[in-house]
Amino acid sequence: MIHQLAPGQPVLFVGPMRSGKSNLIAYLLGDLSSVVVFDSKRHPDEWSKWGPSRGYVVSGDPADILRHPKVIHQVSTMVLMDVAGWRRPGAQGYAWTEALLNVMRRGRTVVVFDETVHTLPAGRPHPAAVQIYTQGAAWKISPWAGSQFANRIETMTVRAAVHAFAFRLNPQDLQLLAEKRGVPTEALGQLQEYQFGYHLTNTPDWRVCQPVEQVM
Repeated sequence: MIHQLAPGQPVLFVGPMRSGKSNLIAYLLGDLSSVVVFDSKRHPDEWSKWGPSRGYVVSGDPADILRHPKVIHQVSTMVLMDVAGWRRPGAQGYAWTEALLNVMRRGRTVVVFDETVHTLPAGRPHPAAVQIYTQGAAWKISPWAGSQFANRIETMTVRAAVHAFAFRLNPQDLQLLAEKRGVPTEALGQLQEYQFGYHLTNTPDWRVCQPVEQVM
């Protein structure tokens, strides 16, 4: 049984490429009325293809985060890597600052960080992204983190997740996930293709779930 993903609760999705991670995120977004998806991959057959028929505006303009209830915000790797520019209006990297601050301004929304190795890297997360994770619940902001790896991403995305979903992972990632969540991951070692495990924080085990329908 998957518990309700309540407003303000962080969620983690971890699984290798083509394991079903993005499809599960899209499935759970369902008919939610307020969503921002940070799309750093910008692949034409993924979020930008899925979104428009479901009412999403696909844009690279941070201002659109305040203009539209459902947004696929495409952000380039060059913007994300311009750390010095995060604090300088007019710099390339400042667009990332504007996007994150606009999420805080709109409040009461789900914000999907996909892929977190780009948008919430270990040791170098944007301060506003940290604020979304540590203070966003007061504004009913629900951060959802999608990652191909259990490492190289900001630790708080794994530890702070109230709900965690994990697909077939290699032994190293399984061990890291067990250490960071404080729960054994043996149940995840036998997952079949597109199956995933679900863990609710402060519970003793993972529950194996069957694949969801293909929506992406």
